[in-house]
Order: sequence, then C-alpha cells, then structure tokens
Amino acid sequence: MKATQETAPEALNVVDPCVLALRDEILSGRLRPGDRLPSERDLAARFAVNRVSVRSALARLEAGGLLSVRQGSGYTVRSYLREGGPALLPAVLAQSDAAGQYAIAVDLLRVRRGLAVALLESLSERALSADSLIPLRAAIDTLAKAARSAEPMEVLARCDLEVLACLLTLSESTVLQLCLHPVVSVLHGFDALREAMYAHPKSNVLAWSAVLVALESGAPLDAVLLGPLLADRDAKTLARMARRANLSRGAR
Repeated sequence: MKATQETAPEALNVVDPCVLALRDEILSGRLRPGDRLPSERDLAARFAVNRVSVRSALARLEAGGLLSVRQGSGYTVRSYLREGGPALLPAVLAQSDAAGQYAIAVDLLRVRRGLAVALLESLSERALSADSLIPLRAAIDTLAKAARSAEPMEVLARCDLEVLACLLTLSESTVLQLCLHPVVSVLHGFDALREAMYAHPKSNVLAWSAVLVALESGAPLDAVLLGPLLADRDAKTLARMARRANLSRGAR
C-alpha cells in the first residue's frame, strides 16, 4: 500500500501532457469532429508512456466531452462546441489571437450580464435579515480597502469574487451558483479583460454598495433597468481593453 501511495502522483503527472496535447489538437481543429484517434499502442509510443496512462488520458478527454468511445472502434473526436462546457474556455482562450480573445471577452461579459440580472431577480424575491447581510457588507468593505490601497489586479479580482460569492449564498440558488462561478472564474483569469474591468475599482465598490443599500432597505432591485446599465458598463470595459490592445500592438 505504501508503494502505491508513493507512485500514484508520478503516474498522474505522466497523464497530463497526453491530455493537454490531444486537447489542443482538438480545440485547434487539427483533429476534427468525427476523426478517429490512433490506437492506444500508437499513442503510447508517441507520448513515450504506457497504455494505462494513455487510457487514463483518453478517459479524461471523454469525460470532458471531447471524445467518444465505441467498443471495437476506438476513440472518435466529438464537437467540443456541442459537447463541451465552460471548463474548456481557458484552453480556447489560450489558443486565440487578439481578435479572438476580444470576441471571447464580449461573449463572457454578455453571459455574466444575463446571469447577474437573474441573480438580482432572485435576491429581490427573498426577505433578507440584517444578520444575513453581514458577510456581504464585510466583503464590500474589504474590496473598498483594496481599491483605496491600489492593490494589484489579482487582489481586486479576488475581493470582487468574494462579494459575488456572498450574493450567490444569499440567493440560495444552486443553479445560479453552478452557472455563474465557471464563467466568472474564466473571466477573472483573463488578464487583459481583468485589467480593463478593474481600471477604476472604486466604481465596482460603488456598484456593490448600491446593491447592499437596496437589500438593507428592502427596496426592489429593478433587474429590467439594471440590464442597460450593465451593458453600458461592459461596453466601457471592452473599449478600455481594445485601446490597451492597440497600444500594446503599437509598442511592438
């Protein structure tokens, strides 16, 4: 048993390069939907690993919606656009050029905007006690301190995510939490977009503070009016991102 525990981490590490290489070939289009993969034996030779490691890699790709398997026919590439999920977004982002990354940013903000409206609709239907809002108030205060201290973008993003996490907890919506977190996590890991989002962090604090005041007073959160406001905010974020990209290209 002891020997198995010592060798397990090394065995898992061997699988990762296989997964990443095949995943990138699928996402880049070098392997297209319907293509059959080489045999496990050939893949093992290509990656210089044993067939057990190859089988583990293929199982992970199958679980991620990138491959299908049929007894006697081997593994076939599936359409990741139809079968994949948000977990693939970081890899898609990494393979995109500047124009592709901008397009992804547009869609990420659009999805987040729709989920934010749904979240506020959910909160407006709940009777929240003063005590239940204490964690939210503390999270906003922490974000405000980070903004005043001009903390790095990573810190601001982490504080902002904590505010969002508090709101999701208050909503008690399993669906919203499972849908929103993957999108926001990808968005906050997108360096160019993150820098544009937190160029003026005090505005983020003001927006969250307005939500807190409404929740404390019991005033309805007008999700219908919120949509256009969020759309305007996102448009400014994208404009900042585009300007910085242009400056960056010009500097080269």
